[in-house]
Amino acid sequence: MLASNKQITRYHYAVFVLWLVLTLAAAVYFITGRLLPFDPNRKLLGQDSSVVIEQLKEISALKNINLSNTIVHFTSHECACTQYSKDHKRAINKQAKSAGFDVVNINIPADLFTIIPSTPAILITGGVEELLYFGPYSAGLACSESNGYVETVLKNYAQGFNSDLVISDIKGCYCNI
Repeated sequence: MLASNKQITRYHYAVFVLWLVLTLAAAVYFITGRLLPFDPNRKLLGQDSSVVIEQLKEISALKNINLSNTIVHFTSHECACTQYSKDHKRAINKQAKSAGFDVVNINIPADLFTIIPSTPAILITGGVEELLYFGPYSAGLACSESNGYVETVLKNYAQGFNSDLVISDIKGCYCNI
């Protein structure tokens, strides 16, 4: 009968370290490949909030919509990142409707390509169509509530504060247009 070799040698350690390094390198490669800037061409950088609202109101899908106390979700069916934000979107809608906001969903048409840098994106306006927030749902790979801005903006608005916030310099799971 053959005796079993239960000794751990340098070879075993080397194989383990090599496996660990390759696994970490692969994880970093795939994660950073999915983390994209929300506004890679800096379309929103330095934009005044009133200008952003006026540009968005010119969009054909929003022309006949009263934007007072409204949340507009901008998505693209071709964007794989949309699936990751579905639960977050559902939670936002629930919070928004209980706060008296209207919710509008828009699939990105061609005339939005010059205004909206990436999807999924969200616009929140207050009672007199003033900008509360425009940008991504959140940062990170999953567009989850844990790193979101929308909930904070809605809570602050309920307490009487207007964020007037345009987020553009952030990375996450977005589809650039």
